[in-house]
Amino acid sequence: MKCKNTLMSDEIALHRKLFGRASREYMCLDCQAEYLRVSRERLENLIDMYHRTGICTLFAKKD
Repeated sequence: MKCKNTLMSDEIALHRKLFGRASREYMCLDCQAEYLRVSRERLENLIDMYHRTGICTLFAKKD
């Protein structure tokens, strides 16, 4: 949306989780971190947690 980077599926999934599933435009992880005023590492840890726990259907569960 902002920087025009090619997005990975996890970036889109996290954007939909944090900003609403109806979103049609997405931010990359760096832009999300900047917008939310958190570190990229914190968002990466959040993605990892969703993968491990499987509590959100937007993220495929990792074994």
